[in-house]
Amino acid sequence: MDNQDYDDKFYNNPNDIYYKKNQQYLNNQQQMNGNYENNQNIPYNTVYSNYNQNNYEKGNITSSPSKERLKFSKILIPFVIVLLLISSAVIGYLILNRSGQKNRTFMIYMVGSDLESKSKQGTYSISDMVGENIDLDNNNVVLITGGASKWHNFVEADELGIYELTYNGFKKKKSLPLESMGSSDTLESFLKYAYENYPSEKYDMIFWNHGLGAIGIEQDEVSKDFLSINELDKAFSNSVFKDEKLELTIFYNCLASNLHIANIMKSYSDYMVASEEILYLSKNLNRLNFLENVEPDNTAYDIGYLFVEQSDKVVENYNSTHTKEIDSTLSIIDLSKIDTLKEKLNDYIKTVSIKNYYYAISNLRRKMHTYGITQTYDYDTVDLYELVESLGEITNTKTNSIGVLKAINDVVAYTSNLNDYSNGLSIYFPYFGSDTAIETHLSMFEKISNDNYFNFINNFYQIRSGTKRSRTNISMLTNHITKENDSLNIELTEEEKKQYQDANIYIFKKIDDTKYELLTKSNDLKVDGNRLSFTNNKLLKINDTTVTYDSSNKMAFGKLYDKDESMDVKYSIDSNKVSEVILNSNNYISSGIVEYDDYNDISFSKIKYTLFENGIINEDWKSTAEKEEIKISKNELKINTENNTGDYFVLIEMYDIYNDTYYSNLEYIGI
Repeated sequence: MDNQDYDDKFYNNPNDIYYKKNQQYLNNQQQMNGNYENNQNIPYNTVYSNYNQNNYEKGNITSSPSKERLKFSKILIPFVIVLLLISSAVIGYLILNRSGQKNRTFMIYMVGSDLESKSKQGTYSISDMVGENIDLDNNNVVLITGGASKWHNFVEADELGIYELTYNGFKKKKSLPLESMGSSDTLESFLKYAYENYPSEKYDMIFWNHGLGAIGIEQDEVSKDFLSINELDKAFSNSVFKDEKLELTIFYNCLASNLHIANIMKSYSDYMVASEEILYLSKNLNRLNFLENVEPDNTAYDIGYLFVEQSDKVVENYNSTHTKEIDSTLSIIDLSKIDTLKEKLNDYIKTVSIKNYYYAISNLRRKMHTYGITQTYDYDTVDLYELVESLGEITNTKTNSIGVLKAINDVVAYTSNLNDYSNGLSIYFPYFGSDTAIETHLSMFEKISNDNYFNFINNFYQIRSGTKRSRTNISMLTNHITKENDSLNIELTEEEKKQYQDANIYIFKKIDDTKYELLTKSNDLKVDGNRLSFTNNKLLKINDTTVTYDSSNKMAFGKLYDKDESMDVKYSIDSNKVSEVILNSNNYISSGIVEYDDYNDISFSKIKYTLFENGIINEDWKSTAEKEEIKISKNELKINTENNTGDYFVLIEMYDIYNDTYYSNLEYIGI
């Protein structure tokens, strides 16, 4: 598709407000030029000579023409100088006005992804920006869209579109060939276009899409690509913002308030606003209308605060009307102080001995809150302040940690959260993620920041993953599972208890000798002495049919149907009702809250696995999932959680301090 310029189409519309203003300006200019040309018909010297000669002959001027000319010049010259100064100012204003230079330009990089194609979140966010409510005399708002297989508004899915916000709404300025928005080239081109076509005193950036923790942002659904932090760095380093910094960068993404992204953006922006936790999107969580409150004298901090304030307000309103509350962990980060923080952190972390304190550090890391873990285990970010403070306590390095904690407080200019563990800035610390995810992170960090902190987490992972130990087959727990009243128990040996770190329990219904249907999964297991016990043996029934249920997170899986289309979702179940529905994006954290009331037909899933291969547990059994959908009308939905009173099979999965996996035998529990 060829590039297409929409300027003529836009400005030549007689009904458009800008056409009318432009036409009035041209008419005024034509009249002024006409007057000037009429005066030019009489030569200046003739007018001046005739004036003096006539007045001299009539006796109105007593001195000679030459003396009178000198006297007149003394009066005229200051007047001409003043006139020139005024003219320069007027011309300067006209040049400024005609070039379109304003106070600020907000550049919005919106990658629709499945957030738009499945749950219309991009459409909702675009509709939040109402031109007539925003000061567009002083601000440009320019938007680029792409990266979704389908849009639910005026955006076309087969192109990259650039739009300008006007008092009449968004107007298309460019139609570009469809390219990956996860490419640094696409971002670089947009930055160049916005800078050259929307001149202003200050520039601000808003990224909109999924967040991928410490490795990047902006997941493109069409190309399956994303903007890594390396690509983020490359795009900005090739732009004018390498020398002329953005004032503010807002990350409307999950998990973006981390040191790794901040370390990239410090070279290109004065401040950034981002969230440590999932930043949920919904048609009821309208944040981008914060632009309505931007005023010409606002600083970058002021504007960042407006965004955080608007977000807090809509989250508070959402939580007041929903059983399932969502968190808020937005922060304003002063990027000018990131280098000092990095220096303090690297000086401190080299005093912490992994070798001497591995067991304590491993247990600390397991207990820390990991952001986004309700949806995926792969991004592994934790609060930096909490990490440093806790490391100081357990490794006798508290005195050394004080400087780092102060530096974190200096970096975090403002934070808003609804919990006790978030302090504004997170950091990557591998623990729960798959080996593939961890190795992807470490490979990236090694190339761009091979520092003391990288060495710290890399050494931790090498010990935890067993790279320096030998392990060939899956390990088995020693004892059998027993049932006592409502409790399922397994006795651990002293060595198993010493190495124990975490566990999951799976309750299955047998389909055949290899396949089993998962009824319940939970990690609510407790260690009491040498006993590992589980009491939350709940089943989830939908219209009297048992479906797969994550009882520790009170979550079920299924689909919502819109005409002939469907989307994969996760249902939060509370008090025997659906309290929240999240778009299930599978490979990355989804921030889309789907409005349950907008859909009529729904389904819940039964998930089956192939547990055994050649009579032993298949190490890859989790990848064998097969879903059976139980489709019903929402109006007929009946939800019931109850204790399991039938026959079932139980499997316990235990992780030790080295992340080795141990399984129990698959035990039949008869009633």
